[in-house]
Formats: sequence, C-alpha cells, structure tokens
Amino acid sequence: MILLLSTSDTDLLSARASEGPVRYRLGNPARLTAEELPALLEGTELVVVRLLGGRRAWQEGLDALLAGPRPVIVLTGEQAPDAQLMELSTVPAGIAAEAHAYLAHGGAANLAELGAFLSDTVLLTGHGFAPPASAPAWGPLERTARTTEGPTVAVLYYRAHHMSGNTAFVETLCRAVEDQGAQARAYYCASLRGAEPELLAALGEADAIVTTV
Repeated sequence: MILLLSTSDTDLLSARASEGPVRYRLGNPARLTAEELPALLEGTELVVVRLLGGRRAWQEGLDALLAGPRPVIVLTGEQAPDAQLMELSTVPAGIAAEAHAYLAHGGAANLAELGAFLSDTVLLTGHGFAPPASAPAWGPLERTARTTEGPTVAVLYYRAHHMSGNTAFVETLCRAVEDQGAQARAYYCASLRGAEPELLAALGEADAIVTTV
C-alpha cells in the first residue's frame, strides 16, 4: 500500500477513483499534523508527498517522514518540477521525476499506473506499468446547453478538476449563468501561464469570463 499525501484534493480524488494493482491510503497535509502520521503510515510501504508552498508548508510532517524507514518521494503540486523538493526524496531522482509526471498529467488512469510504477521500481514487484499518459492542455467541458441565446460567458477551470471528474461545481456555475439569460461555455486548462493561442481565441469570443484558475 502507498500513502499519498497531497495538498491537491484532485490528486486524492483521482487516486480514490483509480483501479490499479496497488492500493492507496490518502491524506491532505493541509489538514494533518505530525501526530496523526503514525496511524496513516501503519501498513504502508512507501510515501508520496505532493506539496504546494514548498517544504515550509509542512516541514514538521516532512521531517517525521524523512526520519522514518519507508521510501519517501517529495514533489511539488505545480506542473513544473521543483528540484529542491525533489532532492528531499529518498529514491533515485529519475524515479521521483517520473512520479511527478504521472501526477502532473493527473487522472485516475495515471494514478493507477503511478502505483504500479512505484511498486515495481522501488519495492521491486512485478505488476508492470504504462508510462504517464499526456492530457490535452485545454479543452471544453462536454455538457448539454440549456440555452443558445444571449451573451456568452466562458467558465474556466483547472484541468486537474477535469481529469479527476470533479466538475459538478463547473456545471453549477454554468447553470447559474444560464439562469441569468446567458450562454455558458466551460473550458479546462492546465495553466494560464503561456496559454495556447487556441484557448485565448476561444475565450476571446466570450462577452465575459468567470475564472476559477
């Protein structure tokens, strides 16, 4: 069993929905103390920690994990790897980097393969695994529009929510927009830093934008 501790709840949703050969135990460091770790660690063989905010975001918990006997992989919650966090890992850098790729692409399928990858490469099992599957940087939410009249409002949300299936709040926003007599068009994106021209063009067609990014 792998303990996955992530400050991104979408990671936890994807891991919960994954159907791989390796099971996860889940927790969010933002809601954990070091005193709660022993119960979570019991019966686990490896720990993955994914943090937003760097080491200081959960230094006491990290210190406790790194002082223990289990292999620990420490990663950033951002799309781009963080070398300083990754260096804290107690596994080879290449394994940590590949683990980051699975999590950065996200989704239940990638989390299932991540579990098999870490089990095979760190714990030396023989499940077999596929490489990280890339996802489009942006795209539309497939939904049935309730109206095709009125001004257009774009609703923008993170790809991580899309990949984990956590889109109910987007549908709620779209319905609220439609209740006010406007058309809603929802788009997910990995990041607005260096956004693709096609996404910017799609957003440019809207009369207003609601962004949760």
